[in-house]
Amino acid sequence: MTETIHLPYPIPYYAQIASPQLAEAIFAQGLDPALDPRWAESGAASPQEYAYWSDRACGVACLKMCVEALAGPSRSLIAWARLGLESGGYLIRTDQNGDAHEVGWIHTALAGMARETGLAAEARAASLPEIVDLLRQGRLVIASISYEVGDDRLPVTRQGGHLLVVRGAQLEGQEPLAFYVNNPSGRKSELQANARLDAQRFAAAYSGRVIALGPHP
Repeated sequence: MTETIHLPYPIPYYAQIASPQLAEAIFAQGLDPALDPRWAESGAASPQEYAYWSDRACGVACLKMCVEALAGPSRSLIAWARLGLESGGYLIRTDQNGDAHEVGWIHTALAGMARETGLAAEARAASLPEIVDLLRQGRLVIASISYEVGDDRLPVTRQGGHLLVVRGAQLEGQEPLAFYVNNPSGRKSELQANARLDAQRFAAAYSGRVIALGPHP
């Protein structure tokens, strides 16, 4: 018997760019994000600030979706990014030569930012069945996965490095068949909001780490 799990509340979709319809052009074809005509809607002070975050904002785009879904405060994408940078949520390391190397979003810091809005949030490991269990509990899941799942022309060659929101699942018995996700960097509209992602492709790209979020008890 096939079962579909959907969370019992609406979940907004936000891309990590201001114009989701330009995802293919920006992420796959090399369009300069500073040319996005809607850049100011992100909350950036300049096209250059927007362009900097456009390839780095997956973590805060996911956080924005989850916080607003759970009735938390509404902030612009770049306001979230600045807050994350100030709080050490986006890690940049400097080597012995003084060169900066970007590590990316720290899951525990993102969970801490969610808790500061009054939500319950935990960074943890989770198997695919455990993700299903979290969804059954009504909790949103931010999963660490490869960006490659946002482009159905790409094979999966890595695990992790990108974040998306898991909002539902399809099961055959106890076996996950697919997950429904909000992917902030999906290249096409059908791979962005409430996109169906085959469980095998999800598993191949998944790092095994999540941030589970829900209303404060």
